[in-house]
Amino acid sequence: MNAPPDPVALLSTLLTFRTDCADGDERALAVRLAELLERRGPDEVIVADVPRAEGKPASYVYARFGRPRLLVNAHLDTVPPNADWSSDPFSARLDGDRLYGLGAADTKGAIAAILTALDDARPVDTGVLFSGDEEFSSVVMRAFVAGPHRAGLERAIVCEPTNLTVGVRHRGFTAFEVGMTGPGGHSSQADTLPAPIASLARVAVALDDWGRARRTLGPPDFPGMCLNLARLDGGVAFNVVPAAGRLLVSLRPPPGADTRAIDAELEALVREVAPEATFTRLRDNAPFATRDLAGFEPLLGAPARAPIDLGFWTEAAVLASSGVDAVVLGPGNITQAHAPDEWVSIAELHRARDLFRGVFQARV
Repeated sequence: MNAPPDPVALLSTLLTFRTDCADGDERALAVRLAELLERRGPDEVIVADVPRAEGKPASYVYARFGRPRLLVNAHLDTVPPNADWSSDPFSARLDGDRLYGLGAADTKGAIAAILTALDDARPVDTGVLFSGDEEFSSVVMRAFVAGPHRAGLERAIVCEPTNLTVGVRHRGFTAFEVGMTGPGGHSSQADTLPAPIASLARVAVALDDWGRARRTLGPPDFPGMCLNLARLDGGVAFNVVPAAGRLLVSLRPPPGADTRAIDAELEALVREVAPEATFTRLRDNAPFATRDLAGFEPLLGAPARAPIDLGFWTEAAVLASSGVDAVVLGPGNITQAHAPDEWVSIAELHRARDLFRGVFQARV
């Protein structure tokens, strides 16, 4: 009997492709992954780019087997390497049961497991998406759900490091900036000039009161809105009335929250306190909750009967917002992600390969 395909060797190769959102090249890895997918007999493989507001385009590769009703997704980009790595983050290092490298857990390990699972099982009516820009603005996933390959999809498995447990809920993440401007001038004229910092301080207190009043609201295990006054700045010196100021705010709405209504309510509150303020949305990442977990049990088996909540945002929320029911699952632990000396367990990589083999063998 032939030995099952080894995800470790493949992951070691994937780690050499620098795909961090600062200086990486997503396109190069997408092209390589397309070559690897082509060898596994899909009906279609495409590589595409999606423009970003800043910098080079994001990239993705999509493989279609039949007429997909199931999507299996892992992101190919990483964060920039953190400080204090003890070895080259772009070169795999084996130490006992651990394979070290940037992206090993988040989420190139999942890509390796998916590809080696495809060596043993050709899926039916399944799409495989390896997407870029997850770590920055999610332009790829948003473009994907707005494009033609979204048609027909009913369910999705979104890979993130969960130690192969099934994540079914997480908070959203939104951010906005409130701005104020004025003529500015000498501080001897402070009694008669507009005061952007003072006005923004009043806005900040009103927003903080709004968040405090909602700290006990929300579904079980997700109380509150986690409203954060992240930054208030402006001005150049103690004897100068600032000509401008900026307040940066974020919040993390719980699963089930109506983020559009919350957004409108907060903008109205800002306008009430400071009618002349500007309100600029910076992030709008919806919360997430799986709708029909039982529907994933034929694909995932026992893990679907022991779900967990997640403390971090994922692109499962983008898919769910488009009508695709989703779960989050993958090898590795979130505590290793974004940290120096990121690693994934070799034993868990093999279990992930076996799990995805079962997914691909199932009738979706």
